[in-house]
Amino acid sequence: MYNLKDKVVIITGAAKGIGAAVCAQMLREGAKHVSILDVNEISGVQLRNTLNEQYGANKVKFIRCDVTNHDQLFDAFENTQKEHCFLDVVINNAGLVNESNYNAIRKQVDVNYIAVVNGTLRALELMDKTKNGRGGTIINISSVAGLYPACPPLFIYSSTKAAVLQFTSCIGMEPLQSNTGVRVIALCYGSTDTNIFANMSTFEGKGDQQVLDIVDDHINQSIESAVTGTLEAYKKGTSSSIWLIHDNKPARDITKDVAKCHQQMAALLGR
Repeated sequence: MYNLKDKVVIITGAAKGIGAAVCAQMLREGAKHVSILDVNEISGVQLRNTLNEQYGANKVKFIRCDVTNHDQLFDAFENTQKEHCFLDVVINNAGLVNESNYNAIRKQVDVNYIAVVNGTLRALELMDKTKNGRGGTIINISSVAGLYPACPPLFIYSSTKAAVLQFTSCIGMEPLQSNTGVRVIALCYGSTDTNIFANMSTFEGKGDQQVLDIVDDHINQSIESAVTGTLEAYKKGTSSSIWLIHDNKPARDITKDVAKCHQQMAALLGR
C-alpha cells in the first residue's frame, strides 16, 4: 500500500479538470510538493495561488509547459527534482481531443502519446534507484476509448489511448521495478464531467454529433469519482497494471482481463 506523505509530484495538464483535483487531493494526503505543468497560464496560476493559500507557501508550483516541446518538459522535470532533491510521482495527464485537420492530428498524437513516452522515460531516469533516485511511480492516463474494439468518430484519439496502454504495459513489466524501484501504471477514465469535449472536433467535423451521442449514452462520472479512483490505483497498483475508472464505480484493476484478450490473440498467432 503506497502513500503520498512527503512525496514530490509532477502532474501534466493539471491546470483544470481531473489533474487539478488530483493535485489538491494529493496535498490533502500529505504530498510535500506538486508541480503543475500546463499551457493554460491563467488557470494554472489561479490554482497554484489557491492551493498555496490552503496548504502552505510553495507547496504548489505552476510551470508553463508545452508537453510537446521536450526541452520544456525535461527542464520542468529536472528543475523540480533539483529543487526538492527527489522526484517521486509523475502523472502524464495532458490530453487533447481534436483531429479536425492534419495539423491538429499531429498535435494530438504529440500530446496524447509522444509526450507520455517522453515523460515516462525522463521520469524513469530521474527516479531510478541505480542513478541516485529513490524509486517512484509513473501514472499514464489512457481512456476507455483505448479499450473499445473500435471508436470510429475519434480514430486518432482512440488510437493514441490504445498506444498509451500498450506502451505502459510493456515498459512497466519486470524486471523494470526490481531494477529501478519505479512502477508504471495506466488509468482508463470513462466519460467524466470535464470540458475535454468542449472544443472537440472530428476529422472535418463529420463525426462530431456521433461523438456527442456516444458520450450522452454513457454515465458522465464526477471528477470526484475519477480522483478517488486515481488515488486508489496509486495506492494499490502494481507495475504494468491497467485500471478502469468509470461510471462512478470504484477503480478496478483490469490487467488480467486485458491479458486474457491478448492471450487469445497470441493463440491465433501460434504463440
